Amino acid sequence: MSYDRRTLLKYMAGTSAAGLLAGCGGDADDSGGPAETVTTFLGDCPDGCNCSTINPEVTEGSFTLWHNRTDAASRLFNGSQNKFNAMEGPTAKLQNIPTAFQDKLRQDIGANQGPHAFQWAHDLIGEFVNQNMLTDMSDQLRVDECMFTDRAWEAAQYDGGVYGLPFTTETPALIYNQDALDDMGVEPPETIEEMKSIMDDWDGDYGFCQPIDTYHVTWAAHMFGSVMYDGEELGLGDEEFAAGLRVLLDELKPYMPTDGNYGAQTAAFKDAAAPFVITGPWEITGFIEDVDFNVGVTNIPDKTGHSEFGDGTARPYMGVKLIYFTSMLESPDSQTAKAARDFVEWYATSNERQINLAENAGFLPAKSNLSGSDQLPSKVQSFSKQTEEAVLMPQNPRLAAVWAPYSDVLTQAWDGGTDGLEGDLQDAAEDVRTTWEEDY
Repeated sequence: MSYDRRTLLKYMAGTSAAGLLAGCGGDADDSGGPAETVTTFLGDCPDGCNCSTINPEVTEGSFTLWHNRTDAASRLFNGSQNKFNAMEGPTAKLQNIPTAFQDKLRQDIGANQGPHAFQWAHDLIGEFVNQNMLTDMSDQLRVDECMFTDRAWEAAQYDGGVYGLPFTTETPALIYNQDALDDMGVEPPETIEEMKSIMDDWDGDYGFCQPIDTYHVTWAAHMFGSVMYDGEELGLGDEEFAAGLRVLLDELKPYMPTDGNYGAQTAAFKDAAAPFVITGPWEITGFIEDVDFNVGVTNIPDKTGHSEFGDGTARPYMGVKLIYFTSMLESPDSQTAKAARDFVEWYATSNERQINLAENAGFLPAKSNLSGSDQLPSKVQSFSKQTEEAVLMPQNPRLAAVWAPYSDVLTQAWDGGTDGLEGDLQDAAEDVRTTWEEDY
């Protein structure tokens, strides 16, 4: 997860090809790790759009890019660096910042000592634009917006500027134990009611698990139409928001481990103690490939027959990973800026790179010709389908003030019960509005 899951949770908890071009390519990483395996295909590009890879234009110059990837995704990024640097073009210098990534960005860019580009989720745009830490490249980029999915392109823009390019999307979905469901003779559930019926018949310690943090529970909270915060309206105190949370906290909690932390919840699924877990595509190369049973992915079940608000559709928050252009690029026409643009344009538009990430790290392509393709790995396809119902996380910097008050209410409701949930959420919403008035 690009916006470092551990850091984010700390704040919160606390397309089809006309022809298949099959082949294998290897980019060995610079630390001696195994070469990647890539199946290349072009997919269906929107009418009138050219979805070809944009290759480097300049022949010299260099730039520095920071990221905080770990494991397979970091090795693949090293492979991309080697592949780019082997071209007759500029030089990319990638640097992994493993801890305190956002804090170091703010400090070093603010001191004019930071990177020329960095990778992170799209929700930082508002804050970093307001702090003059990014460079608008809208007049210099060679990409067309049709090359990306609508919401991926939306995520790269703020106040009319384009401050980076998207390359992958992510959102939680329902992951299930395929062997267990096959043994029970049932299909993956499409509704909460079907899911509860399966869990009632399940012979195991738990029926369901998911991390209890403000990001992971949004699929439920947004179910009846309200959104925690959409960049304009605060829905935290809405009755519909509370009703959605109650689906999880009242109906599903009895089936779950009592420890709501990420590790405890996902361990229950990994140990085959629960047939279902809700989490994101970052786990495709994590426990999904490590467990001793077959795993499937599908949309989070919907809620039918709610007496007051009608049927509900699971709508988790959706993130988009970007490579940003920082204010260290003092002039968009400088040699360094051209070098950085060349890499970012190549990386974000390369069909090979996006398939590389999908097949080897479980990333969901942001390119319009690849997103949702039936030639992607099946689990990546399924996560991509969930993004169709997801809510794009807002870029407005006011979002930062919402997490902590909401997290306090969520923790109280999980540990102490939901008797005062509606009132507590309304109080939290007032606290958020007060902070906005004082600090924004």
